[in-house]
Amino acid sequence: MKISYSLRAFGIYIVILGSLIWFTLDNAIERLNDGMRQSAESVLVDVAQLLATFIEDEAIKDGRLATTQLKRVFERLSEREFSAQIYQVTKTTVDSEVYVTDDKGIIIYDSTGEHVGEDYSLWRDVRLTLEGQYGARTSFRNQRRTEPDDPKVMIIAAPIKYQDKTIGVVSVLKPIDSLEGHLLTETQQLQNYAFVLLGLALVLGYLLSLWFTHSLNKLAKYANSMAEGKKVTPPQMRDDRLAKLSESISYMRSQLDGKEYVENYIHSLTHELKTPITSIRGAVELMSEDMPEQDRELFLNNISTSNQRMGRLVDRMLSLAKLEGTTELISQEEFDLLPTIKRLVQERSQIIEQRQIKIDFPNQTSFLCSGDRVLIGQAIANLLDNAIRFCSQAGHIDISLASQNDKTSITLFNQGEAIPDFAMAKLYDRFFSLPPSNQSDSIGKSTGLGLSFVKEIMKLHKGGVTIENVRAGVLASLHW
Repeated sequence: MKISYSLRAFGIYIVILGSLIWFTLDNAIERLNDGMRQSAESVLVDVAQLLATFIEDEAIKDGRLATTQLKRVFERLSEREFSAQIYQVTKTTVDSEVYVTDDKGIIIYDSTGEHVGEDYSLWRDVRLTLEGQYGARTSFRNQRRTEPDDPKVMIIAAPIKYQDKTIGVVSVLKPIDSLEGHLLTETQQLQNYAFVLLGLALVLGYLLSLWFTHSLNKLAKYANSMAEGKKVTPPQMRDDRLAKLSESISYMRSQLDGKEYVENYIHSLTHELKTPITSIRGAVELMSEDMPEQDRELFLNNISTSNQRMGRLVDRMLSLAKLEGTTELISQEEFDLLPTIKRLVQERSQIIEQRQIKIDFPNQTSFLCSGDRVLIGQAIANLLDNAIRFCSQAGHIDISLASQNDKTSITLFNQGEAIPDFAMAKLYDRFFSLPPSNQSDSIGKSTGLGLSFVKEIMKLHKGGVTIENVRAGVLASLHW
């Protein structure tokens, strides 16, 4: 299964964005954890110093530390009831613990009553404090449980002094689990913010990928349309680089079209001019010899006819070339179409009477439409010539007009033979023509460029031309 460019780009965007958010969130949580522990340590330092000062104020008897008041305070503290709402965490008990050691590192008081008499002289908090340094440590709560996820405690110590001599150490213990409860709450909030940010970024990224791929699709459609020979205007691009790319494609196509256009037209024109030129050359060669006057007039007439045909070919080729090089209408106005149709019929009245053709006009006094008056008239003239050319002797031609929702259509029906099936697909090809139903048609031989000309006119009017066989004749229509 082939994955589209937009999906691949969006997938890469998701991976990059997800990695950045994960890296940022992971670092933020780590820094939050460090900051929370630093804040907790700062508070424990204050508490330890406060308790050391409290113990120093108690009487020292027989050279030994007295912890009677401290013991009484913690007994009353264990009985105290309270409820503290700390953001999303509710605190109802005191989880901090205290133990006091003498100058040898032997515990003489423990708020839990579990470690009295034990030697803590080698623990960092006691040892460093007795040495006159800052004593602190983080240890497992139970030394028999030392797995990475087992409970840990943070311990901060302060010296107990008497006459500038350290006579003991008081250590304050804080379970890290209680800190992690706050950290977990903040982490969840950060994660929620990160997910919201990721969702917004994904939506924005998806919209940007749609916009970018839509612009690329417009360029691709534009390039394909030009490759098919269609006249299309360059797409409007908001991004300057894409706009320049569109201009480059248009310029390249115009350069290629120019060469191909000239080659095709020269080939087509020389092919079509070959017959009348050959006819003129043959007539001139024969006329150079003595011949009867009647034959001379016949050859002169052939020369004149061939010359007129060459003139019509050149004029029609120039008109068609001008249209094919135009991308939009230069002149557009609202006008009454009926006078134009009547004029075109009047100009062909001689051949109409000769063929005894009856033409039915729309039963209207006026018919307003919008477009280029001259080009619309030329398109109708071509369809009318074809209708007359292929109409049966003494047949009829019906012209009808219709307008709805700012759309205009003109339909010409001519009574006569149906268009052969093989010719339907070639009607709009240059220089393709069928022999008329009446071989003595005085309109002259068709150039085969009329319907190509009409098709280009209708393209400029954002419309089209259709020709189809119907009962007893052919129906041709213009719509724009």
